[in-house]
Amino acid sequence: APRRRWEQEYERWCAETEALAEAASDTARRVAPGRAMRDGNKMAYDRAAGRVQASVAGRVRNARERLRRLQADPVPRPPEPLRFTARPVRAEADGLLATLDDVRVGDRLRVDSLRLEAGDRLLVTGANGAGKSTLLRVLAGETDPDAGTVTRRGRIAHLPQEVPVGRPADRLFTAYARGLPGTPDEQREALLSTGLFRQRDLHVAVGSLSDGQRRRLALARLLAGPADLLLLDEPTNHLALALVEQLEEALAQWTGALVVVSHDRTLRDRFAGRRCEIRDGRLLDAR
Repeated sequence: APRRRWEQEYERWCAETEALAEAASDTARRVAPGRAMRDGNKMAYDRAAGRVQASVAGRVRNARERLRRLQADPVPRPPEPLRFTARPVRAEADGLLATLDDVRVGDRLRVDSLRLEAGDRLLVTGANGAGKSTLLRVLAGETDPDAGTVTRRGRIAHLPQEVPVGRPADRLFTAYARGLPGTPDEQREALLSTGLFRQRDLHVAVGSLSDGQRRRLALARLLAGPADLLLLDEPTNHLALALVEQLEEALAQWTGALVVVSHDRTLRDRFAGRRCEIRDGRLLDAR
């Protein structure tokens, strides 16, 4: 919505500026009554011409003054919308990637059995607080179960629903590059190539980032290396509609294993793969 308002303001500014410039130019050419002088009526003609010229001069001055004010306070052109161009890179693991057997996490999660193999796609649904995020944290190895057995192999990348703010004083690029391989130039090129940020964004302090910018930063770090299993918790939260559609397109082309938690109706409608529900903390059979 803010971007659309900016675009509309810019369009109005351009239209008004063009109209005033044209009006000033056109009006300045109209310096006579526009009819031939009749014989013996030179004085009347001169009086009419004087009135017209005075009126025209006033309109020209008014148009030019309004144009000057508009040009002195221009509405900047909105930048081109960000376009998500990155594609997740699949690692090399095949076969079984993760298993959960008789897993319990307090009263938050109960999983009798879950198997995830290379290429599997699983959409997890359920009410808020049902245990969906807990399931992803267990799969990622970030939460240890109170009971049961969990096995993992291959590279696992997790996008949590709540993105940590990190160090508020850090610049965006510093936060992105921390712990990643490569030179600063290579890291900068990799970040910009995702289409999630512009060059001028790289020096913004992490503490001043919006929810959407923090989400994009976490997504960029997730995509910085290859993975066998992607765990995405509400991946479209806080993203602009165009970026949401482009992310969904990228996920549709992903050939690795994928587990998605989402309330996004469009993503859920278009999702191709197995589906399961967590109800009152219990994972129901995936179908």
